Amino acid sequence: MQEKILWNSVRKIPEMFSEEEIELIFNQIKNSKDYWTGKESNRFKNGHGLKDWAEFFRARDYTLIATIYILGCRPNEACSLKFSDFNLRTMTVKLGGKGINKTSKERVIPVPRRLMIIYEDYFKFPKHRFWKGSRYLFPSFGRDHIAPGTLKRIMREKVLKPLGLWNLDRQSKAQYRTLYKLRHSRASHILDKQIRETGKPDLFAIANFLGHSDIRSTTVYLHTGENYREYLRGQIEI
Repeated sequence: MQEKILWNSVRKIPEMFSEEEIELIFNQIKNSKDYWTGKESNRFKNGHGLKDWAEFFRARDYTLIATIYILGCRPNEACSLKFSDFNLRTMTVKLGGKGINKTSKERVIPVPRRLMIIYEDYFKFPKHRFWKGSRYLFPSFGRDHIAPGTLKRIMREKVLKPLGLWNLDRQSKAQYRTLYKLRHSRASHILDKQIRETGKPDLFAIANFLGHSDIRSTTVYLHTGENYREYLRGQIEI
């Protein structure tokens, strides 16, 4: 039974970012001098208001990418987040739902303090000016909230290409799933942390965190971490 659980559902090991690359991604957004120039929109005439909006979109993208990574959520789940999805008393967030994720199911997970600090900085921007009454955390010019496809393009052009992390092999489909690599990376990093701190993985905690309905979907991350390989080595050494 264990062999079936661990191996049968693993068709391909997902590509991931290392913790060092995750740090580079956040630094690229935060420190890039030409991260957002205004060429992305024709709404600015003679540069009027460009600087303020540039800094807002930098903060929006930083916060959104941090949300996908830190919460380990699907890109569409993060892009569709509403203010009402958060419970600040319990520091939890509701993710998913009909039309948002492939299971159409909701889940409630804790919001790490690290992410709350990022939100606090993000919400320093005036809501009446930049959100214009939107109920969504991550607004967009053309719709109620930013689309995953738009964020995918931003991630590619403004973050991964400048860092040299973009996969140029057009035969590979991995490049089209770079936002999912954030989710995969988070799961693998949590698994490594579990083994470092407790000596063993807790797949059920990771499955609940990711919103997996079948634990077999979670076992793929056992193949990704060096700490798990060393843990396994310790189990089989005689």
